[in-house]
Amino acid sequence: MRIDKKVRDILDNAYAEQSPGREDCAYLLAFDENSLEAYMMRAVASHIVRSRNDNSAIILGQIGLEMAPCPGNCGFCSFGKDHTKFQKNRISDEDFASKLTDFCKDDDLYGLYLMSMHEYDLDFFLEKVRLAKKLIPGSTQLLSNVGDTDLDAFKEMKKAGITGVYHVCRIGEGCVTALDPERRMKTMQNALDAGLQIFSCLEPIGPEHTIEELVENMFIGIDQGCTQHAAMRRVPVPGTPLAKYGQISNLRLGQIVAVVALATFSMPTMTYMGVHEPAEIGYVSGANVVTAETGVNPRDHVAETSNSRGMDMAACRKMLFDSGFKYIRRGNEDKIPLDLTYVLEHG
Repeated sequence: MRIDKKVRDILDNAYAEQSPGREDCAYLLAFDENSLEAYMMRAVASHIVRSRNDNSAIILGQIGLEMAPCPGNCGFCSFGKDHTKFQKNRISDEDFASKLTDFCKDDDLYGLYLMSMHEYDLDFFLEKVRLAKKLIPGSTQLLSNVGDTDLDAFKEMKKAGITGVYHVCRIGEGCVTALDPERRMKTMQNALDAGLQIFSCLEPIGPEHTIEELVENMFIGIDQGCTQHAAMRRVPVPGTPLAKYGQISNLRLGQIVAVVALATFSMPTMTYMGVHEPAEIGYVSGANVVTAETGVNPRDHVAETSNSRGMDMAACRKMLFDSGFKYIRRGNEDKIPLDLTYVLEHG
């Protein structure tokens, strides 16, 4: 068996906590997803991640709080104002409380994202944060997924109980979206300045994107010192402008996950690696984060994603078990043994 020498050297260095830089990441991504080298990347990334984290994984949840035609007009998002079929709507307190209970009843949810639109009402969002703090276990972290935000607003979120922020400057930002890349970057810095963690992602990846685009985008989160990185393939949502380009395979996504993981796990701030949407190949490629979703979803064409694309907690537990993880971690880093009995009892 022969493997490319440069790839072997990059992987050996990764075991020695020397992460590949931009040039090496581009080299790794240039291999075909079915090449021996790509299979080695996925295997090595997964082995390193599991070895460093006692073969444990985490479940995140996300609740979509509201929907409306969005001026961000992202060409991949079901809410873009020029192509959306959604009308303005907000979640009720009763429905919100019910969804919180479903996520947290077994006390194994690491963190919960509250997702709003790009333009959002801060007071409404903070109300939901405060309600969530009353209803979720102390071991579950509260996270935000909102539009561009200033420093003072992030300080208010932290005061209310938010610990981390999902925010990215996406591939093609400013070209396939109506948003300002500089403002996206500034929002990430605002979150850090407010004392919040940044959860980043290389997204949304389509077949038309070049290796150079992928590398430059993945290093935004790395250069920011993110706490969690991830890779997400673009979903060709019917009616969205970019749907015509199709979708990369989960095998290719797994290769990209592996490269992002190799590039990030020597960072002192990095703890977890995500893949979206969840697929088992991602969890044998370096990912150890799975996300359950309910409410609205920018990658879905229905108003309640749990009836469509979104996975529930039981499905997340089973996917992690089937992927060979031995523990689930709570938001306070306590470990829960993940065996078949646990999966069946919490199904």
